[in-house]
Amino acid sequence: MLVIKDAMATLDLTFAPCPDGQLSLPDANGAHIWQIDLDVARDAMLSASEQAQAKAMRHAEKQSHFVAARSALRVILSKYVGGTPNNLPLATAAQGKPFLDLAGAPQFNVTHARGKALIAVAPMAIGIDLEFARHVRQLDRLVEQYFAPAEEKALTALPDDQRAQAFLAAWTRKEACLKATGEGIAGGLHRYQVTLRADEDAQLLAIDGNETAARAWTLHAFRAFGDGQAAVCAATPSLSLHGFAL
Repeated sequence: MLVIKDAMATLDLTFAPCPDGQLSLPDANGAHIWQIDLDVARDAMLSASEQAQAKAMRHAEKQSHFVAARSALRVILSKYVGGTPNNLPLATAAQGKPFLDLAGAPQFNVTHARGKALIAVAPMAIGIDLEFARHVRQLDRLVEQYFAPAEEKALTALPDDQRAQAFLAAWTRKEACLKATGEGIAGGLHRYQVTLRADEDAQLLAIDGNETAARAWTLHAFRAFGDGQAAVCAATPSLSLHGFAL
């Protein structure tokens, strides 16, 4: 059993307080990253169907975090497109990825773990993932099943005390890529080859072995909530990030 303790090489992303009033959409090569504590009390801003979905949840904490995350998402999106948060037309794509059903609306993605959430907002397809330190059981089996051969080779070559850190970095980055494409984990984590050593910046190296295809995307890694490892992937060859806290 290996324990993940520290994040890998990451960007230094700061989170400014939530601005008052409306916000302009990120530019063509930009994304806004929002940091939300789901345990902070907030007004519920849900649609009727979301309220019903929340009531059907039997676990109180899961219900509370769902309400907080969805309410925060609606409040954040309303800052870009206007309107009342609980009336925004959120819909779900065939692959299960939510989107805002408005002409010219920004794209977004949500991730949450341990009562914390990150929301990425951008003008292009985008995915984000957040992980915290945890025990990793059967790491070798997971690597064999979900990692590309080159990643498995790089991970195996690392000292034992670095392998768990590298595993978390790679997993978070690969998840962000799959969420950006809308495929989700079922799309095949092994198809996306990423950097994973501590001396490497986050980078998507290849998709299905194709390095040219990977260059159409940008992958960044950063810390959130102090010790959280996060990654964001977007459909642009260059991406700048700006952080906010709600």
